[in-house]
Amino acid sequence: MAEKIKLNKVELTRFRRDVKTYQQFLPVLKLKQEQLQAEQLKIRRELELRRAEFQQAREGWTPLLPLFGEPAQVDLVELTRPRDLVIGSKTIAGVVVPTLESVRFSSVELSRFGTPAWVSRVLPRLRRFVQLHTEMNIIEQQYALVTAELRRTTQKVNLFELVLIPEATEAIRRIKIALGDMQVAAVGRAKIAKGKALANAAQAARERA
Repeated sequence: MAEKIKLNKVELTRFRRDVKTYQQFLPVLKLKQEQLQAEQLKIRRELELRRAEFQQAREGWTPLLPLFGEPAQVDLVELTRPRDLVIGSKTIAGVVVPTLESVRFSSVELSRFGTPAWVSRVLPRLRRFVQLHTEMNIIEQQYALVTAELRRTTQKVNLFELVLIPEATEAIRRIKIALGDMQVAAVGRAKIAKGKALANAAQAARERA
């Protein structure tokens, strides 16, 4: 313990109050820790599923790659860029995280004669690929925020369990021992003083006789 302990009843009361406060807050912190751990696991599983889906979508492009060497007659990059990205939020165990509400793309009417047939087949898959990537980024942000809060909460739990409560408990023990020793010493001094007083009284009585 960094601070110097004053071995008196005032300090004893203070440390007892501190221990009581720590023990009241600790269950709340542990509950939050458990909730964050559960949410972290849930988000991680969702992220793993989304990554697997994204990887599967990426691998599905291999047979279609030769098509991209042909003139598309339209700007595929522009057509797959989200026109309207709606980001919301929600609270997870006290942590505000982003949510993806919707991804909207520009409406387009492809010419049946001026646009290659493969474009109409590929465009929905390209847009789905972009949407998956966007969803994955949002879930990664959720995971990072929940993980950071879990780290902070775990540090607080450890601080209470491993530092504050043990130190305060040890301080209480030391103060109680010191107060006990002082009480014993005071009783001893009182007995000595009483003995001296009796001896002086006896001496005075003998002198008067």
